[in-house]
Parts: sequence; structure tokens; C-alpha cells
Amino acid sequence: MKYTIAILLTALFTFTVQAQQQLQLIDVSLEIDGTSNIHDWTSVAETVTINGTYSQTEGKMTIPTLRVKIPVESIKSSKGRIMDNKTYDALQSEQHPAITFTLKELSEINAALVKAVGTLTIAGKAKTISLTADRQLDGKGVLTFSGKKALKMTDFGIDPPTALLGTLKTGDDVTISYRLRFQVDATTADRN
Repeated sequence: MKYTIAILLTALFTFTVQAQQQLQLIDVSLEIDGTSNIHDWTSVAETVTINGTYSQTEGKMTIPTLRVKIPVESIKSSKGRIMDNKTYDALQSEQHPAITFTLKELSEINAALVKAVGTLTIAGKAKTISLTADRQLDGKGVLTFSGKKALKMTDFGIDPPTALLGTLKTGDDVTISYRLRFQVDATTADRN
């Protein structure tokens, strides 16, 4: 009896592991928009790495793991190198070289909308945040998540950067706009 239960658990675990597949990233775009007392600004993350898995059970797709990593010094501003250096200083890039988001839970709101809850770590400070994202899955198995999230720099212990002897002051509020596109099993598109 003991061996039968062990064999059954091993078979169940093996099936579960085999059912999970790596998410294959096609492309990603991530922009940070902010303001200052002189002009609005936009920065783009030129490097974003994403690791995650998905599984399909009874015709439904779930994403049990997802981790996003953005090297701080891959963030580039439309305003040039001086703004970039101010950003790196504010984000403490030497002590904390990456911004990360680790998914805790992904739940479906409806067929086209999901809610993600996870841990966002910026400048060494971790906070639980929730994101609402549009979800699209086309007939070729391309899964797209897109959305926006408003954040305050001070919530992460970041002093909004200043320049020109304090003449230029950035606002505390920023908006993160993102789009992630993954290739998943094309048969998933038929089931969802």
C-alpha cells in the first residue's frame, strides 16, 4: 500500500512537472513616463529579462511562475546622459543593479483582463503591488499582456531627482507602461 501511494504521487508529480512549459518571450517594451517643473520625460528599459512557466489544465492556461528583471543602467531617457545618470543615482544602481518583479498570483478578471499580484523591488525596497493587464491570445499562440501602473518614487524610498542646482525638479509620480509578448503552445489559443 505504501509503495502504491508513492508510485501514484510520483506519477502525479511527474505529470505536473511535464505539464509546465517555459514561457518563450517574443518581445517586450517597458516605458517610464514622468514629469518635472520644466518638461515631461520618458525613459525606456532597453534590456528586460523574463523567466516564467505556464501550464494547461482542462483547457485553461495558468502562469504559476514569472520573474521580470530590468538592469537599472539599461534604462535610457529621451533627455540624454545627464538624465540617465540622475536616474541611476536615484535608483542606487551600484548597490541595487536591477529592478525586479516576482509574480505571486495571477487571476482572471474576464477573458481579456487579468490581475497580477507580485513583489516589485526598486532600489532595494520591496513592495507588494497589483497590476491589471489586458490579455490577448491569438490563433497562433502569441500571448500578449499590456497595461500601465502608476507609482510614486517616494514609496520606494527614492528622492525624485533634481538637476541644474535644484532648478529642475522631477515629480514624484511615474507611470510604467508595458507590453509583454510570449509564444505559447498554439493549441492553447484554440482552448481559451
